Amino acid sequence: MSITDRREREKKQRQHDIINAAEKLFFSRGYDEVSMNDIALEVELSKATLYLYFQNKKSLFFAIVLRGTKILNSIIREAVKKEDKGIDKIAAYRNAYNEFTWNYPDHINIYNYFRSGRFNMEPDGSDERKTKSKSNDNSIPYEIACETEISKLRKERFSILCQSVQTGLDDGSIRQDVDPVEVSILLSAISKSLSNIPADHLQALEKRGINSESYFRDVSDLIHHMIMNWDYEQTE
Repeated sequence: MSITDRREREKKQRQHDIINAAEKLFFSRGYDEVSMNDIALEVELSKATLYLYFQNKKSLFFAIVLRGTKILNSIIREAVKKEDKGIDKIAAYRNAYNEFTWNYPDHINIYNYFRSGRFNMEPDGSDERKTKSKSNDNSIPYEIACETEISKLRKERFSILCQSVQTGLDDGSIRQDVDPVEVSILLSAISKSLSNIPADHLQALEKRGINSESYFRDVSDLIHHMIMNWDYEQTE
């Protein structure tokens, strides 16, 4: 291995260590309660060294959001491709999203914060700021590169959902009178709401003996009956 290769590997490892340290702190304290100094102490680096790798706290936060988004998309891709019928692909998408919600609750929380309006971002990952950055200093700030990638992954999830609905229209497992984009927007909204149920609503469900898992199954059953082609089901 050349000296250049070794240095690059060491650089990537240190970036990985810094992101891990920041992730631990953001998960436990939240974005606003963590400073770059806290992160430097956690990873046992000087603050000056930390700034050699990440220019600010926001860039680190965006890196962690991107990490979680990549995990989510990977789970969804793998689940959906295992199914053939459109109606089953949609169920697989919902199950994958819910699996991520259960297994990665901290990533869900920071993604919700990322999308809360706290950060000054272009709608749908617009390239406007990226273009401005290129024209100003011939480089793209790290958080903008992360934001762009997160937006691409978000669009990929929506595309997977649209394609699943279209597959269902083509194979007859989904009602022919639905619009794939309209249904996908509705299903996407439902998936997001299931990952961010208000505490008082959870309490109201629990009083009726309904926990989060049974609520998810009930919602999934309602969605299935809402979009399924009953004639197709009867021929199966």
